[in-house]
Amino acid sequence: MKSLHGQHVDVRGAGFVAIWSSGYIGGSIAASVIAPLTANLWRFVLGAVVLAAIARRRRELWPHGLRTLAPVAAVGVLLFTVQFGGLYTGMAEGTPASTTALIACSSPLLVAAASASLGWDRLSTRQWAGIALGVTGVAITLIDRLGRPPTIAALGWTLLGLAGLTAGTILQGRLRTTAGPAALAATEIAAAALVMAAWAPLAGSLIIPDTARAIGSFLWIALVPGIAGPLLFFALIRQRGATRASSLLFVVPAVTALAAWPILGAPIGTTTLCGLAVAGTGLWLATARRVSSGSGDRPERAGGQPHRFAVDHDRLRPARGSA
Repeated sequence: MKSLHGQHVDVRGAGFVAIWSSGYIGGSIAASVIAPLTANLWRFVLGAVVLAAIARRRRELWPHGLRTLAPVAAVGVLLFTVQFGGLYTGMAEGTPASTTALIACSSPLLVAAASASLGWDRLSTRQWAGIALGVTGVAITLIDRLGRPPTIAALGWTLLGLAGLTAGTILQGRLRTTAGPAALAATEIAAAALVMAAWAPLAGSLIIPDTARAIGSFLWIALVPGIAGPLLFFALIRQRGATRASSLLFVVPAVTALAAWPILGAPIGTTTLCGLAVAGTGLWLATARRVSSGSGDRPERAGGQPHRFAVDHDRLRPARGSA
């Protein structure tokens, strides 16, 4: 989409940042009244049910066969159970929320390094500089609120969450399946819910309190970042590649801080605005397209060849009656 001046307006990217940032706001409220892993468990259950209903309504193809279901389920467990379970457990163990956000939102650096080392993506010097600036911007945004994890265990849980986010993001872009987007997301989140169902009872009650604050915050994180978030993130990964898509996380902490001012009453300072400016510059550099002959607008890949396990877009035909 373009503006009146002919400049690209990244509507999808802006929408993803807004939705992902709202998850931190809603999650902060939910975690104050609901056991953290319990909130994630029921969020996954509700998300899987709603996404399955959407897939059925659109008559999408579903992942089938062990060779397809196994990697899809593995990605779901990494991207949802391991990421959110690790991050939330780390916070419950005492890792400050700002430190958690800094660690989690530095994942694009690991995604880029892993993709480049495996030959799945080639980044220019400009893009590497953008990634470095992005991480710096996140640190500046949170510098006045950073705290040290109280224990090695707390830090370990947080790093486990980072590993889940990084590995899940990379492998999501490597899946090869004819399943529709809602059916694929529903399958991944259902797998995450099954694993979380065995984990959550060990960390607290499975009951969501019957209060407006608890129910409202739960419904928000379940329906907005829990459903729209994955669908949009997966679409961005398919369109742009794992590195460029995950780089949007650089501006999430600053946008979250801006939103927390009117919603949570947490005032913002000059460091937040400076961090947003630095992270935004890094995002612009990191997501710059490299134009090469015949490459069009597709993300550049090693050797100009498609990913071996990338999604086969030509076979993802919209079903009859789908939007």
